[in-house]
Amino acid sequence: MRPGVALLPLCLSFALVATVHARPGGGTPHKDDALKHPADEFVLCRGNAVPEFPGIAPTGKAKDRPTAPADVQADWTDLSKIGTSVFRGNVEMRHADQWLFADQVNYQHEADTWQALGAVKYQDSTVRLTADRADGDRGKDITTVSSIDHPVQYQLRNTRGNGKGDHGRVEGDIETFWDATWSTCDPQDRKWEIHADQVEMNRASNVATAHGATVRIGDVPVFYLPWMTFSLNDERQSGLLTPSVGSSSHSGFMLTLPYYFNLAPNYDATLTGRWYSQRGLMLDGQFRFLTPTSHGQIDATWLPDDRQDHRDRGSLDIGAVANLDPHWYASADVHRVSDPSYLQDFSEQPFASAIGLLPSTLGLYGRGRWWSAGLYAQGWQIADPILTRVQQPYSRLPDAWFRFDRPFGEHLELGLRSEAVRFEQPTLSGGSRIDLYPYLAAPFENAAWYLRPELGYRYTGYDLDRPVVPGGSASPTRGLPIASVDAGAFFERDANLFGHAFVQTLEPRLYYLYVPYRNQDALPVFDTQSFTFAWDQLFRSNAFAGADRQSDANQLTAAVTTRLLDAGDGRQWLSASIGQIRYFTPPRVNLPGQPLLNLSGSDFVFDTDLALDDHWRLGSQYLYDPHDGRSDLFGVRGQYRFGQGGVLNLSYRYRPDQLRETDASFVVPIDANWRLLGRWNYSLRDRSTLEGLAGVEWQDCCMAVRFLARNYIRDSSGDKDTAVLLEIELKGLGSLGRDTGDVLVHDILGYSR
Repeated sequence: MRPGVALLPLCLSFALVATVHARPGGGTPHKDDALKHPADEFVLCRGNAVPEFPGIAPTGKAKDRPTAPADVQADWTDLSKIGTSVFRGNVEMRHADQWLFADQVNYQHEADTWQALGAVKYQDSTVRLTADRADGDRGKDITTVSSIDHPVQYQLRNTRGNGKGDHGRVEGDIETFWDATWSTCDPQDRKWEIHADQVEMNRASNVATAHGATVRIGDVPVFYLPWMTFSLNDERQSGLLTPSVGSSSHSGFMLTLPYYFNLAPNYDATLTGRWYSQRGLMLDGQFRFLTPTSHGQIDATWLPDDRQDHRDRGSLDIGAVANLDPHWYASADVHRVSDPSYLQDFSEQPFASAIGLLPSTLGLYGRGRWWSAGLYAQGWQIADPILTRVQQPYSRLPDAWFRFDRPFGEHLELGLRSEAVRFEQPTLSGGSRIDLYPYLAAPFENAAWYLRPELGYRYTGYDLDRPVVPGGSASPTRGLPIASVDAGAFFERDANLFGHAFVQTLEPRLYYLYVPYRNQDALPVFDTQSFTFAWDQLFRSNAFAGADRQSDANQLTAAVTTRLLDAGDGRQWLSASIGQIRYFTPPRVNLPGQPLLNLSGSDFVFDTDLALDDHWRLGSQYLYDPHDGRSDLFGVRGQYRFGQGGVLNLSYRYRPDQLRETDASFVVPIDANWRLLGRWNYSLRDRSTLEGLAGVEWQDCCMAVRFLARNYIRDSSGDKDTAVLLEIELKGLGSLGRDTGDVLVHDILGYSR
């Protein structure tokens, strides 16, 4: 048995009628929604099955055929027969968008039919072909072509589709060929091809139908379908999508077979069967919709009685937005799984191992000229078996917020930040919180400088199920003023470096913040945590995310940024910044269990971004602790682009007692067809590989093959998994095997197909 023939019974058992096409990419379906290929998808192709006919310019359109006259030119004309004209020698006939060339044309006037003989060339607005004979009926708008010594060759004019047949017919917008082939490959190098008893191409709907079709890769038949349809321009069509195969160490061999339902121009559905050799059969459904006022997507999976875990498994994801009027909209973002291990066992996303908690949110939101508001409920589900219920965040049931910002004249602004929320948690005491921050600002600015003083008052009150401090109040409050002044300037000068003209800027900034100390030990901690210190934290009025803690402050931030901008096009070549907070009074407010640091200043923050040329780009971030004389964070990254799609990424990141790791990824073109792919993310602290990826990609005119081997951490406990992915892309038809796109885009910055 030849390789590939063994797949025939499998394909026949799954479908007697099938559609093969590219599944629409993410987002919401639309009547014009299609998986569009980049313009250079067929850049490696070398020619057409039927080359362009030189000197042929269209003289009309297809809609003009019923009334347009025919123009015939020839070396010799015979008008001796009544009702018949015979044209011989370089006969050229034009009719609307149709053009024909032949050795001889016989035209019957009464029937309005003609016959073309000898080296026939035909072209209209959709197809170009060559044949030994052509017969036409102008009244019925039918042209038939046939072969005697050579097969009929055809080339679609608006797509790469081409092939040959024993005979064919062009009838209006429909082209049909019998005993035919279809492919997007070069005619002299058929990497893949559809062989069919009949291929019918409807150019009005851009759908092709093949009867008795065998898809061949090279000379090997891969699968047979009695009836298959496919899109001529990647528009959505109902039917069987291309199956995929894969394997993993924890689920075994996997085979997926999706069926796509193009239900209407504004909604569709996909039903997928996923068979895991170690677990069983999972059903996967997706529904997408789009209306003038709403859009959304629902995904659900169900695996009854997982043979490995001995329980039912499944998931539900809902994402939808509905516009209620010009100011208000409602949204749903729901994520649920049957058990904490579900994502690690079944998710095909490359970053699923990093998801420990799944949020679900339902809300109503509004926005006007000076205001914005929201009312929403948010809950959480543990998606990592290592986490316990105590570690689950508080749910917001519900959370209502309102923000108001309005200028009064040129130098006065009034505003309000407000929130009221109810917190609940399965194992911890909950409560309600109201947080109000009215403020007054007086902004002054022009093109060279700005000054913004601001004065506000923050009030936070609670209604707790149980006091935080034994014997304390169940209704603690906190109120304090917040004053700040933000000032900056912009200077620039002409500069000339290495013979190139630049504009150099100098942008100093000062930010003074004063917040008096309030003891907040009696306040709970529902949703508050410390910010990771970085450049943005130099200019925040609170060191904490969340309203349960408001940091005290008597401090001044001094920072400066310089940039090098191309004097011709304004492109930024260099950005370098440095800044530090100086504490006139050391901060005293902190989260429970965290030590107070008696410091006179924060870390120095250094941030740089450098574009050496069109190929090199470097960046770094550095936190230096002047008190202990050590680095609290050091990160450096670099990217080099070369050749046709080549890229090299290198990075190093260090944080004391937490991480020290390197990350390298690359795409290396070997030649026009071959590329090497890889990533190595390594922890120097643990002396362990966090993720390793190695692969190879081969592309030709009409086909691409990608083979990847990936070793990665699959859960927070550090367990690893190994996956092998093989994708065979038949350009213009679809892909066989696992989709490697998400993995490669996530792992290799700058990867593109």
